[in-house]
Amino acid sequence: MSNWLIEQQIVISFLLLTLITLEAKAMKNLGAEVIYALWLLVPLLLIANNLPQDVITVDDKSIYRYIVEIGAATNTVNINFNWALLWLSGCLAILSLGAIAQWKIYRIAHFGSRKVELGIALPNTLTVVKNNQLSSPILSGIFKPTLLIPEGFHSQFSVRQQQLMINHELVHFHRGDNLYNLFALLFVAVFWFNPLTWLAYRAFRRSQELACDAAVLKQSTTEDQISYSKALVQCAERSLHSFSIYSPYGEKHTMFKRIINIQSPSKIKPALIGLSIALSSTLLASVAFANLAETAHSVDKPSMAIPVIRIEPKYPVEAARDNQEGSVILQFDITQDGSTDNIEVIESFPQQVFDKNAITALKQWTYKPRIQGGQAQIQSGLKVQLDFKLDKPYEGQTAINSSIEKI
Repeated sequence: MSNWLIEQQIVISFLLLTLITLEAKAMKNLGAEVIYALWLLVPLLLIANNLPQDVITVDDKSIYRYIVEIGAATNTVNINFNWALLWLSGCLAILSLGAIAQWKIYRIAHFGSRKVELGIALPNTLTVVKNNQLSSPILSGIFKPTLLIPEGFHSQFSVRQQQLMINHELVHFHRGDNLYNLFALLFVAVFWFNPLTWLAYRAFRRSQELACDAAVLKQSTTEDQISYSKALVQCAERSLHSFSIYSPYGEKHTMFKRIINIQSPSKIKPALIGLSIALSSTLLASVAFANLAETAHSVDKPSMAIPVIRIEPKYPVEAARDNQEGSVILQFDITQDGSTDNIEVIESFPQQVFDKNAITALKQWTYKPRIQGGQAQIQSGLKVQLDFKLDKPYEGQTAINSSIEKI
């Protein structure tokens, strides 16, 4: 997992930096809705960057053979910090914070709230509730959304302000933004160690709110824009609670940007939109072609695959007690990072005696990956024979007495 995370950083960091810059500098020329749509490039790039890689298939019948003696020990000093544990701790911490924040909203929506009718045409699946802990409307839930409004919603805002604010939440509802927010939170949890991830998350949520504002005010009057801006300021002033890692009403920078964007509408340039689409398509195609596997190719006489870390299998206590010897032949793959994968026993003698210990040991072996064209390649179909011996090894008591070359 750690190696996969590192492999994604170059392309992901480049894309996130580009999107953050566009959100900050190109909003007026591209428009909020286009900027928001461009965030779809993040999952698409992850898919393109993880298409199947080239696989080297080993066609020869060589078996790499090692002797396992009773009492053998591996003197390996592990000085590497457990980065996987650190990553997992950060990932779980972020997911826990997100779950706690959403639980707070759920409690507000389902306990101490009362259903209301707004007198506005709403989707049948959308429930509206009032609660005195809120300062602004909030859309909660993914599969069964609930619209939460403040207790004094009708007295604090004019009728037109109420319509505009409800329309804003309905845009979120129809677009499925809460589901996108969940995916964004998962992305942050996975790549939390990259500072650009946090900046991108805030930029993404700002783009989301600005895109909703643009949809609501697409054919509005100047009076509507002024009224809507006043409502946003009033919500920001009354926002005392933060229900998620990012609050669209409590975060000052977002509120200022939303109001400025309302006062000075975007002057969209179609040529720039076309250019951004062309560049995005080129980026995705380049990454996809760079990672797309053409055909698995064979190697007739590969160089020896020598492990750089080899863990000695434990000699089974029962076998040692019964003075039993034997061998196991395993087939396995070497991944791009040098670890072993797809391990299976193809023959053993005696059967089921040494298999488990042999597999357990081979899972911990690390090989130097094969480099071709400057890129690590997957190697498949390699074989290793582990001979379990109590005394000096001799021929005749192995899994195979064959003509297959043993190294």
